[in-house]
Amino acid sequence: MSARFTVRPTPEERPQDLPVVPWDALPQEALATVFSYLCDEDRLEASLACKAWHTVFRMACLWRRRSFEFRGTKMQQGCYDGFLHEHGQHLQHMILEFDKPNTAVVQCFEAFVATTNKCAALRLLSIKVRLLCCPVVAQMVRALCSLLKRQPMLQEADFFFCEFTHNEGLQVLKALTGDLPLMTRRNIISLSIREFFEPRTLDISLKTFSEVMGRFPSLAFLYLDQHYLCEVVLDKLITGCAQTLRHLDIVMDTTVVHAIDSHTWSLAVQRCPSLTVTVRLEVNLLLEEYSRVLVESMPLTRVVLWDMSETCNLTFADVARFLGYVSDIFFNTIEEVCLKAETFLKVDDEAEGYLEMEKAVVNLMETCVPLKKLFLSIPLKPETLDKLSRVLASRLQNEMKRLEVIVVEEQISQGYIETRWPALRVLSHDEFLYDDYKNF
Repeated sequence: MSARFTVRPTPEERPQDLPVVPWDALPQEALATVFSYLCDEDRLEASLACKAWHTVFRMACLWRRRSFEFRGTKMQQGCYDGFLHEHGQHLQHMILEFDKPNTAVVQCFEAFVATTNKCAALRLLSIKVRLLCCPVVAQMVRALCSLLKRQPMLQEADFFFCEFTHNEGLQVLKALTGDLPLMTRRNIISLSIREFFEPRTLDISLKTFSEVMGRFPSLAFLYLDQHYLCEVVLDKLITGCAQTLRHLDIVMDTTVVHAIDSHTWSLAVQRCPSLTVTVRLEVNLLLEEYSRVLVESMPLTRVVLWDMSETCNLTFADVARFLGYVSDIFFNTIEEVCLKAETFLKVDDEAEGYLEMEKAVVNLMETCVPLKKLFLSIPLKPETLDKLSRVLASRLQNEMKRLEVIVVEEQISQGYIETRWPALRVLSHDEFLYDDYKNF
C-alpha cells in the first residue's frame, strides 16, 4: 500500500525529523478503533484496500455490538442473516429496534430469531429491546421469548417503551429467568424495565410481578418505573438479592400509585447495607406526591429533576421547594443532584421564586457534605454564579468536601463563564445531554 502519513510533531520537534509511516504499518488496535466508527458499507470498502486492513475487518472486536432495526424489508432480512452467519460467533451485545408492528415486521423478526437460534456459537452478554410499542403482536413476544431462552450467558437486559400487556411482560421476564436443561443458569446482573407494561397497566398484579422479580438471584442494578415498585416487590428483591443488589434507579413519570414507607426502607438497608437509590422526577409533581416516595431512610444518593412534559408549569418556587426538601431529608446521603428545566424557566426582573431557588441551591451546597456533583441546567444570573463560585471555593479547601458544579447556561457565553468563574465547569446543551446520558 503506497499511501503514507506523517506523525504530527510536538512543539520541540521539527517536521523533517519525523518518519513517514505507511498506513498499513499502523498497529491493528489503532486500525480497529478507526474501523469501529465506520458503518458496515464503509468497513467493507476499507477492507478491500490491502491485506492488513482486511485482517482488521475480520477482527472479532469490531462485531461484538450490533443494532438491528426491523422495518419488514426482504433486503434487510437477507443482510441480517448474512451478518449472523458471518459474525454471529463474535456478537455479544444486541440491540433490537422496531418499526410499527405489521405483518412484514413480524415475519422479518421471526425469521431473524430463527436464524439467530441456529447460530450455536452465539453467546449474548446483553440485549436491549426498543420501541416494541403496542399493539404488540403475540408472535413477536413468542419469538422474543424464544431468543431469550437460548442465551444462557445473558448478564444485562434492557427493555424500553415496549408496553407489553401484563401477561406478555411476565412471559418475557420468565424467559429471562427460567432454568433450561443442559445449560448454565443465566446470571442477570442488570435489568431495566422502563415503560415495560402498557400505560393503563398501573394496577398490575404486584403479587405475580413480585414472584417473578424474586427469580433474579444475582441482580445488582434495577432500573424501573416507580409504580412497579411496592413494599412486596422490594421485599422480594432484598430477600433474593441481599448479597448482590447494589442500586435501584426509580423513574417517577406519572401520579404516585403506591409508595414505600420509611420503616420498610430502613429494614431494606439493614438487610442490604450497600444498597443505593437514584430517583428521577420527569413530571412536575407536587410536594405532597414526591414526598411520599422520597422518604427518610431511603438510601438516596442521586436525584434528577427533569421536567419533560410538554404542558409544563414548573416555576423557580417549585425548584426551591424540591431542593429544600432534598437538603433537609437527605443531607447525609445525597451525592449527585441534576436539575434540567431551562426550556420552561425564564430569568427576568419579575421571576417569581428566583431568590428562593438561589438560596436553596446555596444551602444544598453548604449542608450536604457527601455531595460530589451538581448539574444545573437552569437559567442563572451572574450574581448567582458569583455566590456558587464562592461556596464552591470554600468547599474545595476541605478534601472531604470536593464538589464539581456543572452549569449549562445559554444566555452567557461559555468562554466568559470559564474565564470569570474558573471553579465552575460549563457545558453546552449537547455536551450536557451526553454527560447526563453517561452519568444518569
